[in-house]
Parts: sequence; structure tokens; C-alpha cells
Amino acid sequence: MPKNTIRQDRNTTAAHNARAAGIVTHTTAIITGPQNATITVTAAATDEAQMIVTLGHVMMTFRSAEAVCDVIAGFATVRAALIGADGHSPYPPQPGAEFGAAAISVLWLGGPEHSVVPNSRYNTEQRRTVHWVDLHMGPITWRVTDRVGYDTLMEEFRRVHRTAVGVFLDGGRFRRDPSKILDAFDDV
Repeated sequence: MPKNTIRQDRNTTAAHNARAAGIVTHTTAIITGPQNATITVTAAATDEAQMIVTLGHVMMTFRSAEAVCDVIAGFATVRAALIGADGHSPYPPQPGAEFGAAAISVLWLGGPEHSVVPNSRYNTEQRRTVHWVDLHMGPITWRVTDRVGYDTLMEEFRRVHRTAVGVFLDGGRFRRDPSKILDAFDDV
């Protein structure tokens, strides 16, 4: 008779799996090629209003128009640093669309601090210098690799902004387009 080689290992219990769980505290999302946003709204014009914006594999939840404006304003600061970036990057599309779900979820309770870092690297395969911009924003670094990705993302964010103004109770205070950076000569 064959000997049963299956045994229950005490280390694979549910309690052990709960202790071994991990958490991701920072990730990088790549913005390349045309971008599309899906907007889902619940409880519009109430204190419990919520807007979920899905961009590729990133799902962002907003609870105020102020948070939406602050995130968009962070992206607006990238524009000046995109000098030298390709019109359309040779980066391949990101895998995973066949799974049909966002891989990263962020709840923006308020506007995150952000910083923009332009980068470049010589690519020996393409025999040229490749430029990109990293936008460090809270738990996500957004890597913008081309103008097409950035321009279409900003168009989507303008639509997100218009939706936020109508959905959230504080929308009236944040009607100004946050994708346009003002300087000292602009009237506020």
C-alpha cells in the first residue's frame, strides 16, 4: 500500500497567513500612450459623495473637489519638465488588461504633496537618450514617458474636474481649472 505523503503543516493555518500578510507602501505607475479614465460617482451632492477614477491599473477614490484639484494641479506641474520627452514613447503597453481590474487603489482624502523630477538615460538598444518625468505624489510615483500620454491624461483630468465640481458639496469653491498653472500676472 502506498504511504500517504500529504500532511497538514501547522505553519499554513489562517492565523499564520494573516501574520505573514504584507502591504505595499509605494509603487510606480507608468503613463505612456493614450490615456482613458473611467469615472464612477456615488451619493452625489451629499456629505457622503464619492468619485472613483480608474486610469489603467490605478483606481483613485476622491471624497472632495479640493482633493481632485490638488491631484490635478500636481500633474500640471509636470508640463515644464517634459522638455525632451518623446511625442509617443516606444514603451510597450502594460500587461494585465486581460484581468479586468485595477491593481492599485488609492484613497485621496486631501491633496498630496508632490515633486517633479525630470530624468534621462542613454538607451544603447535605441542608440539615443530617452527622457521621462517622475511625479512623486504620496504613495505613487507617476512616470510620464511621452507627450501623448501626458496630453491625453490632462484631457481626462479636465473631464474629472468638471465632474467633481458637480458631484461634491465643495465643488463651487474649486471651479477654476487646476490644470492651468497661474503666475504672478494672472488674475485669480
